[in-house]
Amino acid sequence: MASLRGMSAPAARVRRDGEVVMVTASSVVPGDIVILQDGDVVCADMRICASHNLHIDEALLTGEAEPVEKEVDALEDTGVDIPLGDRINMGYMGTIVSKGKGVGIVVATGMQTQVGKIADRINKGRGDNKTQLQKRLDYMAYILFGVSLLLALVVFGANGWARDTEVVLYAVAVAIAIIPEGLVAVVTLTMALGVRSMAKQRALVRKLAAVEALGTITDICSDKTGTLTQAKMVATRVWTPAGDVKVSGVGFSFKKAKFTDLNDEKVAIEGSIADLIRCAALCNNATIAAREDGSISAIGDPTETALQVLAHKADLSKPKLMKKGWKIVQEHVFDSNVKRMTVIARHASSKIKTPKSKRKAATKETEKIAMAEVDDRFVGSWPFLAVLKGAPERVLGCCDFYYQGGEAKPMDKKFQKRFEKKNLELASLGLRVIAIAVRPDDTGELDIDAPREEVEKNMTFLGVVGIYDPPRLESKPAVNTCREAGIIVRMATGDQRPTAAAIAREVGILSADDDPEKGALVMTSTEFDQLDEDAVDDMERLPCVLARCSPETKVRLVEALHRRGRFVAMTGDGVNDAPALRAADVGVAMGQSGSDVAREAADIVLTDDNFSTIVAAVREGRRIFANISKFIVHLMAGNVAEVIALIIGLAFKDGNNRSVYLMSPLQILWLNMVTSSPPALGLGIEPLSKKEMKKPPQVAGLWTWEVLLDLFVYGSSMGALTLGAFTLVLFRFGDGNVGVGCNKHTDDAQILACNTVFRARATAFLFLSLALLLLSIECKHPRRAIWRINWGNNKRLLLIVVIGAAVTIATAYIPVINTNVFVQTGISWEWGIIAIGLVIFLIVVEILKAFKRRFMPKQTGGPGQLCCSKKIR
Repeated sequence: MASLRGMSAPAARVRRDGEVVMVTASSVVPGDIVILQDGDVVCADMRICASHNLHIDEALLTGEAEPVEKEVDALEDTGVDIPLGDRINMGYMGTIVSKGKGVGIVVATGMQTQVGKIADRINKGRGDNKTQLQKRLDYMAYILFGVSLLLALVVFGANGWARDTEVVLYAVAVAIAIIPEGLVAVVTLTMALGVRSMAKQRALVRKLAAVEALGTITDICSDKTGTLTQAKMVATRVWTPAGDVKVSGVGFSFKKAKFTDLNDEKVAIEGSIADLIRCAALCNNATIAAREDGSISAIGDPTETALQVLAHKADLSKPKLMKKGWKIVQEHVFDSNVKRMTVIARHASSKIKTPKSKRKAATKETEKIAMAEVDDRFVGSWPFLAVLKGAPERVLGCCDFYYQGGEAKPMDKKFQKRFEKKNLELASLGLRVIAIAVRPDDTGELDIDAPREEVEKNMTFLGVVGIYDPPRLESKPAVNTCREAGIIVRMATGDQRPTAAAIAREVGILSADDDPEKGALVMTSTEFDQLDEDAVDDMERLPCVLARCSPETKVRLVEALHRRGRFVAMTGDGVNDAPALRAADVGVAMGQSGSDVAREAADIVLTDDNFSTIVAAVREGRRIFANISKFIVHLMAGNVAEVIALIIGLAFKDGNNRSVYLMSPLQILWLNMVTSSPPALGLGIEPLSKKEMKKPPQVAGLWTWEVLLDLFVYGSSMGALTLGAFTLVLFRFGDGNVGVGCNKHTDDAQILACNTVFRARATAFLFLSLALLLLSIECKHPRRAIWRINWGNNKRLLLIVVIGAAVTIATAYIPVINTNVFVQTGISWEWGIIAIGLVIFLIVVEILKAFKRRFMPKQTGGPGQLCCSKKIR
């Protein structure tokens, strides 16, 4: 919200009472006439009523990098809502005038503006911001609190409602036994360690709860440009009437580039292909330079940069052409209205003189250049020419000829149909098509001072260059990883349908057999927004690709997925993406290209804007989620065992009809804080299982039937065996003397009288402690047998187990501490009972694991799954 407020203009020029005055932006009201100039921040939403080459940068709202040239004419009423970026007669609050002047009439201010609507959506947020884990832990806390009160009452009741310190202390200890005291700390530390791990993978976590939420993600809705793709335009196809040429190479690198035909046979850079590339290099203002570290930097428009890199790959770069005699003598800059750019170029060997206003004295160097061979010029020996570059349909309209076979042929309908077919073919491959035409002049008819309309006529069509933003090399493997994990990847882009479908197919979001024209796999935002909620909910599948996607459409998509029970991660970078980031379960903002508003609304920020980083974060989220499940089983099973043993143990009565406690209060606390919490923390840093990303998302949360089964079986078996160990030592192999007052230490005589009870208590305590430590090893994998578990991949856990066992055993043998503090004593033959009990417990655990492997469904992802059905199954 602070970033949004910072975008408002501090002041505005308005015409009031016939005079132009400066007022604060907050005092502007609907109906005010605002004067716009270069560099101004638009103070409100307004209808443009006068425009003098007015260009406004609307990137913060639309994501479009290029400023929009504004017009005053009313837009055609198509019956559907016009996307924000296409409302060329409107100015919006917070956008910046990049050049020109204009006048606008204010139509909305404050919260009624587009930025205000975004702020309103951000304020509304997600409603309940708690994750599934937080909600379930809250629910568990309420239940455990009620159970703990009930257990305390049971202790008081078993002791005749006595209220002395001994009973109260034990009642509190039993009540605490059911509560996993270390759970909150372990969960927080596990997530904090996960945050550190994600930071190393270039994902900065702004909200800790997002770490756990990543483990439940079922859908990732990603931007295309810069996230799935490299955000580096590159020319990959060249087409002339003579045929197609493929160009290899990625990004700005032009080393080892290859030019081949469609059969991958090498093609020589000559003839019409060389002519086209030379023209593309000349009609170009981008510059390519090498840095000191050997890398390549580019300055200029991304499309022109791609064409200049193409020229470098062909060794026909503009600097090289300039050195060999070519010179730009006139330029008509790119005009968004006509979508064309034109330059007039002259070779030093040309006999045609330029007007005096453009003429320069020739030097000896120029005279040498003038003697350059024809190979340094064009195949057609054109030393003086006009070069036209632009949108295919606009360039073709200026052409009367097309160049093929070394000669210019008259333009006819047959060639036009052939070109239209090729243009559609290239667009369907995800390419942006740029056409090149030339007007050679050997007679001097071409006047460099002539108006643009005169220069851009009688052109000869050379061909087209196919440019596209190549997918990142890691995008397709990352999408495949998501598919194996049962996660659906969806793409939301501002591109047209054919381009969006082509990129989606290339990165693996769509398969090669998918027809984007059939079904709802690919939809435009206009098509999607025309459907009401009921119609969207009735769709068998939601679209995998949304073309010409607006921020409002992203929000609708998230809401539709939520109604189907899905958990969504949404990426965004613009101010207008903030509502969608807030609406998603996990909002992911771009760190390099993202706005401050998007970053503040997001849960996670990617420092490299890379889709594979999202997948790495999901992988880390799943590891954390799986580990939380593991240590919750460990902690809660220990609590269940303690409650079973301690509550049933209240049945043992001494001579005063007081319960003989199975364990002392300090032993209970020791079990919770020493032999439960540290191993749980060790499980929290368990590395990711190789099969974790081949399982479906854990949409059911933590408390699955498998987890509940584990809790019941592990807890009840440990509790029963603990109770059995105490009983055997006291009654079967001991003298059965429960004594009087053996629940606390008083003097040495009492130690002798309560020796059997102390030994039985030590046996029960040591067994349960060692069983919990053994269980932490078993919990490394919920189904794999202990002899197949990788013991060495988490040495910290092994160290915790060893140290925990050593210090726990020491409590039974250290004088004074054993009797006065823990109210127990050292044991000898009782170790046999402990060993047998541990073996029995191990057998029970392995039987349960074998049962789960045999009868419970295998956890596998959804390979081949593209779009979700109406409900999660």
